[in-house]
Amino acid sequence: MKKRLLILGMIFTMVVSSAGCGSSSSDNAGKTDQTKQTANVQDSQKDTSSSDKSDDKNDTSYKSADEITMDDLMSHDETPAEDFEFNDSTDNIIIEKYVGKDPIVVIPDEIDGKKVVGFESAFTLNNNIVAVKIGNNVQEVENSAFSGCKQLKYVVMGDSVKTIGGRMFAQTNLQELVLNDGLQKIGQDDSNNVLAPPSSNCGMDLKIPESVTELHVSEFNLIGKSGSYAEQYANEHADAGVTFTAE
Repeated sequence: MKKRLLILGMIFTMVVSSAGCGSSSSDNAGKTDQTKQTANVQDSQKDTSSSDKSDDKNDTSYKSADEITMDDLMSHDETPAEDFEFNDSTDNIIIEKYVGKDPIVVIPDEIDGKKVVGFESAFTLNNNIVAVKIGNNVQEVENSAFSGCKQLKYVVMGDSVKTIGGRMFAQTNLQELVLNDGLQKIGQDDSNNVLAPPSSNCGMDLKIPESVTELHVSEFNLIGKSGSYAEQYANEHADAGVTFTAE
């Protein structure tokens, strides 16, 4: 009888021990699976984060004004139509106001199949924009077009611009202005409407295309070919702070 009880006790102990090992093994397996799943989630999050950062490289809205470069402007996509308020009551479009948040603006050549031919005072007093490229169907940039845009650093004219007005860069941070071949007139024959750089950058370089036949500027260092109209103008207007450097 004692032997039988002893044997039953041993069997019971083995069953309990076996059940405990099985439970422990199952728990460990569960923990291992959970660990693997956690690792996979973390890896996935890392991949997503990396992807997001990669995408951000194409979005200059996260950059400060100091970080935005001319290269950023020249490689930027056209600004979408919803970032503008515009008048489309005729065959062409006049942009009336920029309402977007991107500090880089590339004016489109067309919106809804209609040519964008002007933008009036769409940017005046806008403290967000840093760089603007004008569309290739705009022929005239009016007086004071960018006046009061305190962070504005770069402006590139479109291929079709013929005339640009004066007082455009008062109270801006203009560092570079790129003029197009085919441009004919810069500034107005009026002391209040000459084209001048901001006071923070007096004497900045301005390359004058050979196509220009009428100049009304001050405080620029004109860049052009020796013997050009730009050189002649600089010599005649030295008292207005105009200088000349031959290419």
